[in-house]
Amino acid sequence: MTTTPHTLLIHGWGANHHIFDPLRPQIPAPWQQHWWTPDLPGHGTAAFSGQFNLEEIADQMAEQISTPIHLVGWSLGGMVALLLAAHHPDKVKSLCLTASLVKLLASSDYPQGLQRVSLDIMAKHFTTDYPKYMQQFLQLQMLHAPADAQNNISQLTASICQYGSPTALNAALLALKQTDLRPLISSINCPVLLIYGGRDAITPPRMGEYLHQHLPQSEWVLLPQAAHVPFLSHTAEFAQVLSQFWERHK
Repeated sequence: MTTTPHTLLIHGWGANHHIFDPLRPQIPAPWQQHWWTPDLPGHGTAAFSGQFNLEEIADQMAEQISTPIHLVGWSLGGMVALLLAAHHPDKVKSLCLTASLVKLLASSDYPQGLQRVSLDIMAKHFTTDYPKYMQQFLQLQMLHAPADAQNNISQLTASICQYGSPTALNAALLALKQTDLRPLISSINCPVLLIYGGRDAITPPRMGEYLHQHLPQSEWVLLPQAAHVPFLSHTAEFAQVLSQFWERHK
């Protein structure tokens, strides 16, 4: 019998491990048994030393992996996941990137990026009233979600916000704006699943399409009505696609 590898899910900027709470019950039981959702430094319960170095974060996670894992990265967490997969290929069985990116800001050779960053405004709001603006953010991402998904936002917001505003908020945002992983992605040879939302304004589909063009073994899935958190707004559909991907590459 094939042993199911561990699954590691890495959350994005401004959130914590609770963002994946609604997804876990939708995943088949065998994949839930080895479910690991750590907090990034200065988010949730994780301490913050004053440095938010994506490569160091990826290396520290890799040190805790004993058998090849199925790796999922959302948004900024996807950048950590890309670094982990590139620098520690023996630790990663498959990679799923959702609403993620290799570079945030547009440049002459990367028109897929953003011309302006609304996350700067979000950072100020999160600092002043984290529960209020986190709930507003999640509600905005759920505008086109099924009603049952929208009904769970209040409970999820309470879980996410119980630790207060992330202490690494600004440092993590700076890392997000400064990081460019384009030179890295051609070295990633594990199977990759890309799941993006058609209504995502933070990491629009063109960012995922860029990844799809440059990752040798990538599969592309677009959820047309989803925004920046496809695994919350369209949990059942996301879970089905992800579970089938894991099953093909177990």
